[in-house]
Amino acid sequence: MNTDKECVKVKTLIVDDSQLVCEMFSNTLCKKGYETTTANDGESALKKLIAENFQVMLLDLVLPGINGMDVLRECRKNNHEICIIVVTSYGSEATAVEAIQEGADDYVVKDFMLMNDAKSLDVVISRGLERRRLAMENIELNKQLKELNLVLQTAYAREKEEKDYIRNLFGSTTFAVVLSNDNGNILGFDDAFVKMTGFPEKELFNMCLFDLIRSEFRSNVEPLFKKIQAGAAQGIKARIIAKSQKDIDVTLNTISFKMTGERLVLTAIVTSLEKYAVPPFVDGIG
Repeated sequence: MNTDKECVKVKTLIVDDSQLVCEMFSNTLCKKGYETTTANDGESALKKLIAENFQVMLLDLVLPGINGMDVLRECRKNNHEICIIVVTSYGSEATAVEAIQEGADDYVVKDFMLMNDAKSLDVVISRGLERRRLAMENIELNKQLKELNLVLQTAYAREKEEKDYIRNLFGSTTFAVVLSNDNGNILGFDDAFVKMTGFPEKELFNMCLFDLIRSEFRSNVEPLFKKIQAGAAQGIKARIIAKSQKDIDVTLNTISFKMTGERLVLTAIVTSLEKYAVPPFVDGIG
């Protein structure tokens, strides 16, 4: 329940077609420290709602011109914060329920309130203000949940896009491996290397890896094999000559190691389909 001190700054609009009723409600509320303004028809009420900031509105549903229910609906379109207490007559419970469904916070029976003291009306308004406070908290919570949901949806969409990109990238990428000495003479390879070059296995065993590199890139690849140290991987972009198709843009990732006293070079070859093509070549050792 509000105390007099709490009610001092509560601005209240009293809307009733009877000026006498407006004055009676106003006098009752002023005793509790409310600041009151009155309106005798729906049009005047809507104008005052636009012009001033009210915390409470006591609204009679039976008004000339724009009726109280329409004032209620129009007010709620633009103002979710004001506490609206509708004023009904005896036997109008159904109308009061409709008003609650349209956004009113509570209702009072006019004759009963006019016959009772300020305390009774103060209780109703206090209860309505509390309901409005909870309603506003719920509105704000729903707003925050919607914003959070939007953030989560955006994050999910971004994550899905990234996963799809990676999935497509790897799905459209070919990896091959070839083993050679540091002079580039081929000693072994996997099936992917055979498919990539298009040369029969017997031919590949008699070839030098450098013979499969386009001449404009060979001058960079050959020194790479001479310079790599055991355990130090090096990478370079090049173009491989394929027998049964167009030349293939690749990235060579090489590592040198010793086996039975001989220095060997293991080269992983990565190539992508056109959609995820290797970026334009840069001269020089990577």
